[in-house]
Amino acid sequence: MQMDRTQEKQMQMAEELLFSGQRLPSFAKALYHGVFDASRVMPFPLPDDAERSRVETLTQQLNTWADEALDPVAIDREASIPDQVIEGLGGLGILGSTIPKDFGGLSLSQFGYCRTVEEIARRCSSTALFVNAHQSIGMKALLLFGTKEQQERWLPPLARGEVLAAFALTEPNAGSDAAGIETRAVYDAGRDVYVLNGKKQWITNGGIAGILTVMAQTEVETPRGLEDRVTAFLVTPDMPGFRVTDVALEKVGMRGTKTAKLEFTDMAVPSANILGPKGGGLKVALTVLDFGRTTFGAGCTGNCKVMLEDSVAHANSRHQFERPLASFGLVKEKLAMMAALTYAMDAATYLTAGLLDRGEDDFMLETAILKVFASECQWRICYDTMQIFGGRSFFTDRPYERMMRDARLNTIGEGSNEVLRAFIGVVGLRDPAMQLKTIADAMDRPWSAVGPAMRFGTTLMRRALQRPTVPVDSPRLQREGTQLARYVRRFGFAVLRLIVRHKEDVVERQLDCDRLATIAIALYTSAAVISRLDATASQSESYERDLAAGKLYCTHAFGEIERALKGLASNHDVEIEAVADRYSRAAADTGNQNQSAP
Repeated sequence: MQMDRTQEKQMQMAEELLFSGQRLPSFAKALYHGVFDASRVMPFPLPDDAERSRVETLTQQLNTWADEALDPVAIDREASIPDQVIEGLGGLGILGSTIPKDFGGLSLSQFGYCRTVEEIARRCSSTALFVNAHQSIGMKALLLFGTKEQQERWLPPLARGEVLAAFALTEPNAGSDAAGIETRAVYDAGRDVYVLNGKKQWITNGGIAGILTVMAQTEVETPRGLEDRVTAFLVTPDMPGFRVTDVALEKVGMRGTKTAKLEFTDMAVPSANILGPKGGGLKVALTVLDFGRTTFGAGCTGNCKVMLEDSVAHANSRHQFERPLASFGLVKEKLAMMAALTYAMDAATYLTAGLLDRGEDDFMLETAILKVFASECQWRICYDTMQIFGGRSFFTDRPYERMMRDARLNTIGEGSNEVLRAFIGVVGLRDPAMQLKTIADAMDRPWSAVGPAMRFGTTLMRRALQRPTVPVDSPRLQREGTQLARYVRRFGFAVLRLIVRHKEDVVERQLDCDRLATIAIALYTSAAVISRLDATASQSESYERDLAAGKLYCTHAFGEIERALKGLASNHDVEIEAVADRYSRAAADTGNQNQSAP
């Protein structure tokens, strides 16, 4: 589909919106400006026929192997993924999916890699997490930032599964706050090594990995003098001073993965093992997590597809009061929303994968949105599945209690959803806030303010007079496209009002940032749904069913947006925070009294 005049005009608006004349950095960030950058998401980024065929062959081989080799019940019961399973995944090439062929990998697209993770997650979430920890985050920094020598040494055995990878970021006092890690690396010039001391915790694959990406604070020369900056290091467990302090941590779910605590005591790491630029570890960590969140979405999607299929089958076969469960309105409501959310998860996952495959430079908001959305949908779908199955779901002869336990991690791992919601809100606000600050600062120099003020005023006039357009081809999606465009414009104005009202304090208003995140999530996912439906109208045998589910999701998403917009204008935030503060003070007072008691 060629870009038409509407899309060209949207592109021009997007490019002119920033004072520098540069294109807005990402689709999700453009939403905060009230811009729908259709060129990034429409048409839906589907892989070419050759890649689709290659991925289909691989997933068939994977499923044939899994029918014989993958036993999720045993993995959960024994709290271990057997060596033969790991060897089988390595033999199929799954553990080197995204590694280039030159290093022994499959050179799969992000689409293809997500499809394999989705298929594994349909059977066993622990195994899907193991693959994700090894490939999406464990080796990803090496793949993206490693030197040629580092890659030639490590990527081939990693691709074959002969060596496993892990990503060591989390510490006792640092989780989602990646910049707050306390592990320290001090340079020893005499030996040309960095001496690491510190602790890491909850590291997936940490006790079985042959190579780990470890984040540590180092002193770095800056224009302001020496400062602490995070640096990424490649570490192997044979280095003296490396110790696994606990590899048998009992967990609620994902029991098959080896989650370890690690300790480094005067561990000498060669300076050649620095990964990426010295002091650039924070960028390395955040980039790696962005990739991991994409496959998080694929894993949640695969799991939810199974629960939807099982729930529909059970609701049709199970009779109560001489009627099938599927005939009751409250059950229909659950099944319909499960279908709508699962379709939206699928669309958002592969839209995000498509953005990565196309080489988008900035996708931090998109991947954070996907991770939050997919994990929250999975939790809801798991709840509804267990309600439909009733008492049967409570016993271990069915997989749903295991699925519930496994799903719980996904709202916490790779950034808790609360932290990511604040991140989505604050990062999205940044560019519009900087534009307004430019105007405000320039007002102190009236003559210099004229140009920026006129350009910004022109932008506001355009928004007021013409809303964005969502250019759908299918007449059956015109209504949803029009509504989405309307909400994009309203969102842009809501962002400006919030910034003007609260200025710099807006970043501390986490409940409002959460509402912005809710809107951004709903806009991004409904755009994915509409784009995918528009692109697959003549290709999918299940199109009518998908269309109904997708339209229902849009109705749901637009309702979420409406409630969040109203909440920005009228809410009970002051009362909520006051109650929380009262309880916090009471607990602190009680603690102080206990400490002072004889």
